[in-house]
Amino acid sequence: MNIGRIVGCGVFDSKRSIAMEGARVSSPREVISFEVDLILSADDTATSFIGAHSCKLSPGLLILRKPGQISHSALHYRCYCLHLMVDKDAPIYNELAALPDYYTFIHDAVYRTILEDLISHLVRRGNAREDYYIDAKLLELLYHLKKDGARNQSIRHLSSQKENRSVQKVIEYIKANFARELALSELSAIAGYSPNHFQHIFTEIMGASPREYIETVRIERAKYLLAQNEKSLCE
Repeated sequence: MNIGRIVGCGVFDSKRSIAMEGARVSSPREVISFEVDLILSADDTATSFIGAHSCKLSPGLLILRKPGQISHSALHYRCYCLHLMVDKDAPIYNELAALPDYYTFIHDAVYRTILEDLISHLVRRGNAREDYYIDAKLLELLYHLKKDGARNQSIRHLSSQKENRSVQKVIEYIKANFARELALSELSAIAGYSPNHFQHIFTEIMGASPREYIETVRIERAKYLLAQNEKSLCE
């Protein structure tokens, strides 16, 4: 089973790109394949533009560009990227085309693991025409994109933009401070809501309470450190 053909996969750093050297904005281009970008770091002014829509870049944001779209970016940023060429008559093509362009509310560690696994596999084995491991990882990626796509779309209707921005601000704060104790009162103050209201909207948007989300971030970080042989299990 061939899900699609990977035509690009790796880490992209706009500051190291010869084509973008000295630039602050990339040139508009027509997207040829499906492009998945998971933002790792971004300057304060870094922004993605797809057609008439834009989104400020921040760590943990996922972008899904589709063939035929016109895209450009305000620089600079660093991301994991995957470019996937899919036949137009393949069922997966329409499924991917129907998904959101921007994913704000995700457990980005899940996507980071999938993309890191694909990158490592492609470095070792290359992009073989029939590779069940690649197909399995692409199906796993599609599963999470569809699941989180539905949730991100419903969030935009259920919650106000102010609430969405407040929760995103807290998520970024948690990711930067997960190693220490984080009280609900501290997080709710950052969001600008009472503890009870903040807990309610955070749980509605993220599908997990603030405490559950913090524990997930810590566990995913521990798994990453173990996988990279940076820390022992005891540490």
